[in-house]
Amino acid sequence: MQVICGAMLGVVFAVVWFTITQFFLTPLYPVITSWPICELLMIRDSTLIPNVMWFEYTSHRTESRTRQRKLASMKAQ
Repeated sequence: MQVICGAMLGVVFAVVWFTITQFFLTPLYPVITSWPICELLMIRDSTLIPNVMWFEYTSHRTESRTRQRKLASMKAQ
C-alpha cells in the first residue's frame, strides 16, 4: 500500500513540476540566459533546437575536424 501511495504521490509531483517548468519557466529561459552570471557560467538556452543530440554531435564533430586540420597544418610547418 505504501508503494502505491508513494507512486501516486510521485506522479502528482511530476505533473506539477512539468506544468510549472513547461508553462511558466520555459518562456523565461531566453531572459535568464542573458544574465551576466549565466553567461559567466556558460548556461545556454537550447529549447528552440528540435534535436539537441544531433546538434551537439555535429557541433563536436565540426570542432574536432577543425582542430585536427589546425594541428596537421602546424606539424607540416
